This record gives sequence, C-alpha cells and structure tokens, in this order.
Amino acid sequence: MLADTVSRVTGTRRELTIESSGSRLYACAEGDGTPLVLTHGLGDDHRFWNPCVETLAQHHRVVRWDVRGFGRSGKPRGPYDLPMFATDLLHVLDALEIERAHLVGLSMGGVIAQRFLLDHPQRLRSAVLVSTSSEISEKATANWLRLADRVETKGFGRIDASRSFAPGFATAHPDIVAAAGAQTASNDPAGYAAAARAVSDYHFTQQLTAVRMPVLVVQGLDDQLTPPGGSVKMSRAIPYSRLLMLPGAGHSLPVEQPLLFASIVLAFIGALDATAALVGQKAVS
Repeated sequence: MLADTVSRVTGTRRELTIESSGSRLYACAEGDGTPLVLTHGLGDDHRFWNPCVETLAQHHRVVRWDVRGFGRSGKPRGPYDLPMFATDLLHVLDALEIERAHLVGLSMGGVIAQRFLLDHPQRLRSAVLVSTSSEISEKATANWLRLADRVETKGFGRIDASRSFAPGFATAHPDIVAAAGAQTASNDPAGYAAAARAVSDYHFTQQLTAVRMPVLVVQGLDDQLTPPGGSVKMSRAIPYSRLLMLPGAGHSLPVEQPLLFASIVLAFIGALDATAALVGQKAVS
C-alpha cells in the first residue's frame, strides 16, 4: 500500500520520500514538460543519470528514483521481485500525481521497465529500454545467484568496473571506472543481493508481443555485460519498437556519451509528444 509521502522543494527540484510496500523510496523531480522517468541499474542510484539529467530537464519533467535496496531508498530484508519493483514505481508515479509518463530503464532498470509496461501499460506514453534484455539463460541465472550469495556472505571486495564501459572509454577514463567501482562497493550487500536475485530469472519475450505502445531499444555494440543479440531479440518481439545499435558504446551509455544519449531520448519522445499534440488539436477542431 502507498502510505505517507514527505516532500521537500529545493530550488527547482522536488524531493520525495514515499512509503511503499514495506520500504521507504526516494525520488526527485525537476524540469517541466511531459514526465520522463529514469530507472537505474544494479548497484547504482538516481545519481547515475547526473551527466544527462540537465539536458533532459530542459524539455521534460524528469523523475529519478532509487530502486529499493539502493541509494536513499530503504533496504528491507528480501526477497525482492520484479512485480514488487514495478509496484514501487507505480507508487512513485502516484505520489507525483503523474497519470502517464515516458519510461527509461537501463540494465536492471530496463528489466523493471519491461515488467512495468506489462503490468501497468495504461500509465505509460512510451518506453526506452537501454542495455537490457527480455530473457535470461539458465547459465546467466546461475551466475547471478552465485554473485548474490557471494556478496551477501563476503561483501564486495575489490571491484573492477571496467566491463561496465566500452573498452576504449575504460582505457581513456580510469577515474570514471574507479568511481563506478566505488559506487558499487558502497552498496548495502544484503540489498544488492536481494535485487540481484530478483533479476536473476525472467522470460518476457513472448509476453512482449502483446505490447501496444512505442518502444525504443538502445544497445551499445561494445557492451561487455549485455550481449547485443538480446536487444535484437527483444525488439523483434515488440510490435511497435525501434532498435538503435551504437558502435563504440558500452553498457553505461548515459555516462559514456551523455549528450548523444539525451539526444536519442529527446528525439524519440519529442516526436511522440508532437504527434499526440497534433492528434489532440484535430480531435477538438
């Protein structure tokens, strides 16, 4: 259930703390325009989007939130699951009085976005799925479960985050790679493990054939964490999807190429908003 919401306004930014299904959730909103919700990946939080949020907020009301287990959101004992994450996101939209939004999800956030568009399609205008896939193999499931067990029992240890970026970017920007590793290591091990288990086993490909909304799938060809073939399979399953494959881009596109990423998102949802406005004008004329 959605319980109390605490709101604070700092300048043009509104911050909220929401109670959702036994957890505290943090969210923030800035800018004006049609709502654009950003959902981060495993081990990150709302700050992951910092490199591109200023550009996006010049055109949209940008909402960022911390998935339960991460950042400033609560970290209750698991288990977590994908329907729970989707319900949390629903409560964020409700707290901000957002009827329908454009939704962007990267990696784990892309998996959450798929669950949300399947469970609550009436709350979305479109979806942008980045560096993610619509299903996972048995081998990958076993790897995720081993990772969750190891982190939960032994902590994070030394983290090499270079595979989160394109090889060329990682070589050129060791400071950003080191910061990404430090960010992962700063997480609560139990919350991280619970989230890793939640995304360790999903099979959405067949269900996605019923989706009837515009979807953009974005994939870096130098992604070392999510094989590009998964994006191809996902995009083929979704009737109204477009697939954009980017040479030289890795898993963390909004960090590696923030202006390119923002331009891609703005062009896609801007065209949709313009079309919706035109249709609305014709309907009342």
